[in-house]
Amino acid sequence: MKVVVVGECESANIYESWDPDEPDEIEVEGYAAKALSCIYPDYLCCVFDGGFLFEGEIYRPDLALVAKDLSHWFIIEVELLSHSLHGHVLPQVTAFHRGEPQPDCVLKLARALGIEKSVAQTLVTYVPRSVAVVANKPDFNWEMILRSHRIQFLSLSVYRSRHHVHAIELAGRLEVVQESLGFGTYIATDRSIRLPANVRLPDGPIQFVEQGGGVGTWYLRRFGSAAWLTKQAGVPSIPDRSYVQIIRTAAGTLSLRRP
Repeated sequence: MKVVVVGECESANIYESWDPDEPDEIEVEGYAAKALSCIYPDYLCCVFDGGFLFEGEIYRPDLALVAKDLSHWFIIEVELLSHSLHGHVLPQVTAFHRGEPQPDCVLKLARALGIEKSVAQTLVTYVPRSVAVVANKPDFNWEMILRSHRIQFLSLSVYRSRHHVHAIELAGRLEVVQESLGFGTYIATDRSIRLPANVRLPDGPIQFVEQGGGVGTWYLRRFGSAAWLTKQAGVPSIPDRSYVQIIRTAAGTLSLRRP
């Protein structure tokens, strides 16, 4: 049994670990939502059971953790280690990672987050998402197998004081794999992409991986309410007035993508 003392040595500050097999999945989900909301203040955590179609079946997750700037989001599956990893967990998280979001995903996120349906549609369709499992206790085997499928793993432990106050420990950390920095419109006559002035890019020359895999240098300048990203050499193979999305990876690589 683990015991934690918080602050002064008083009986109210002594927390004993709770048997991880005692709470059911709904209770664990509640603890997970509380911990994620507190530990990640720049995100909104909500119940999310939108459908994902994969290999002819619909699968539904438990929670969503969405960056407040809508640059990326996580689908969270809460699981008990008593469940079958290969028979139950992997089919679900694979569907969330690779499956096709169903129309109810948009409606459920719009309601849960209090955003317009069109914004939720963009979030579901174009904004990078990652998938994570939060389990009721640590398991190295689960963690390694899930990570081999590009699924993140966290474990949750609950402690209870003699005054029935609960403390939650969340082991592991969510990793941002990709994020969307925004959308712009390509103007062929200027050989430039028009972006909002507050786009999270520095002024000056920037290298981007372009559609097709080539690397090109663009130059960012800000004028009033807009930022202009101009190709330094050559003519981009982007249709006039088409939308362009800017994606940044965890390694810092920037790419231009036509949504």
